[in-house]
Amino acid sequence: MEKQRARTTEEKELRKIKLLSSAKKIFSEYGFQGTKITMITENAGLSPAAFYLYFKNKIEIYRILSIEGTELLTKMVEKALSIKVKKCAPRIKALAEAYFGFFQKERAYYDIITVHHLGQKDFFQNMNLVPQLEKQSLDLLKILAMIIEEGINSGEFKKLNAWKTAVTLWGMMDGVLLMEVRKTTGYIDLDIKSLTAQFQLLCLEALKK
Repeated sequence: MEKQRARTTEEKELRKIKLLSSAKKIFSEYGFQGTKITMITENAGLSPAAFYLYFKNKIEIYRILSIEGTELLTKMVEKALSIKVKKCAPRIKALAEAYFGFFQKERAYYDIITVHHLGQKDFFQNMNLVPQLEKQSLDLLKILAMIIEEGINSGEFKKLNAWKTAVTLWGMMDGVLLMEVRKTTGYIDLDIKSLTAQFQLLCLEALKK
């Protein structure tokens, strides 16, 4: 375990990265409630005192990881939407596939953002970094709402409340993914890939004018 204090800016940044990487791993295995700061520092090979040089508490490092994960998701969505198509339906499909891809490839981030803190009252009493997280989430929803609005205006989609529809569709996407988190897909004998494809089909049919 490292006990010597980091002296250079590079050393300090490296230690911070090690702590974040360790926390991501530990949170993904034990959840928010089951994770202790000593578990994070031991896995990183650092002393508990080193943790407090970079983070105020467990909630702060958890939320920083949530911000990192949401930034990554946003980049994946933006890349998926760089496709050159005029119709809005393929863009919604591309956004949904980017989200499902994030779930599959970055499962630790997905669970941190969506699952592991649920039911923890003290987590929601501490509002540190919450405005930044809320803005990130709203920005993602606005991307979907804008595509829906464009489809409505062009006559491709039926007239609906674009914002309400975007929020509902995102909630439905999470609902499908949470079935996999809860292992529901096992006993219903359907895999997540077929369920996400069915979700896309139903949503696009519902939007179609």
